[in-house]
Amino acid sequence: MSRRKDIDQLRGVAILLMVMVHSAATWAPSDASTTNLLALIIAGLGGLAAPLFVTVGGWVTVQSKWTLRKALIRFTFLYVAQILVNLSAPQRFDTFSPGVLTLFALLYLTAPLWVRISKNIQATMFLGVGIFTLNHLLLSGHESLDWDDRTFVGGIFEHVKHLFLTGTYPLLPWILFSLFGASLNTFNPSRRTLLVLGSGGFSISAYFLYRSIQEKIPYAQPSGEAMLTFFPANTAFLIAALTGVLLIWAMLENMDSKVGIHHLGRLSLTLYVIHFIPLSVFSDMDLNLYSASIITLAYTLLWWPLSVMHQARVPKYSLENALRSMTEQRKEKGA
Repeated sequence: MSRRKDIDQLRGVAILLMVMVHSAATWAPSDASTTNLLALIIAGLGGLAAPLFVTVGGWVTVQSKWTLRKALIRFTFLYVAQILVNLSAPQRFDTFSPGVLTLFALLYLTAPLWVRISKNIQATMFLGVGIFTLNHLLLSGHESLDWDDRTFVGGIFEHVKHLFLTGTYPLLPWILFSLFGASLNTFNPSRRTLLVLGSGGFSISAYFLYRSIQEKIPYAQPSGEAMLTFFPANTAFLIAALTGVLLIWAMLENMDSKVGIHHLGRLSLTLYVIHFIPLSVFSDMDLNLYSASIITLAYTLLWWPLSVMHQARVPKYSLENALRSMTEQRKEKGA
């Protein structure tokens, strides 16, 4: 099956949003408000980066031919890539902190289970409700954890605990987005259906906004006391994130990529790993709100033309191509 540009375009949007939120967090002035309009827009869009990224991953996994050998190679490769990310940003991560790449590693290893479930709408809905419920019940046990608590790894037990429950991107509840992406591939709902579902989710999210105003607590924060929190991903966030992904999917699926964003999608793993390096090197810059906003926007958009140039001139040099070569090596030897 030929590679779809619209799916790469969705992944490209996700990586742009992820670069934006990471650079905004790195260069935000210490006295910057988290409740002004600009901060809310960045937080809202940035909060959709990982959900969209993982949803696309779920969609693509359905297309992939799974073998245990391939799964183990990808699992190991992504684990090593996560360590490289951690080493490139030591001010943010412990060397062995689980993150979004270890989440992808675990998701691909367990793909036969959740992909099979995604092919049955009743089973998918049942598991989805189960994930929401279990996540809500366990939330109180780790909602007080700060960033250091989620990223520090003191041993194998803590690493496994972060991988499944208490890290930055634990399997529970983030598997929900992979399951959702796989279901989008399996059932291929119409644009109208996506918009109807998205509208329903938008209404629920608007209710959360109303409650936050009435109760005088922040609507969305990365962590702490807020209606929506990312660390941990609470129920309100999961609903809002699924809504955002639905609406973006409805807008961009089957849309021809005429401006080259799909090139970003084809380099998503490479860009995710290397974009932390400049952020780490220049993390100590003291910026005001205006200069931080300009630099964040410029840094985010810089990867767009760079990805186009890369694909035109040196497409073979990427982590994606290295991973592809490793998983296809045995096939070539047997040819």
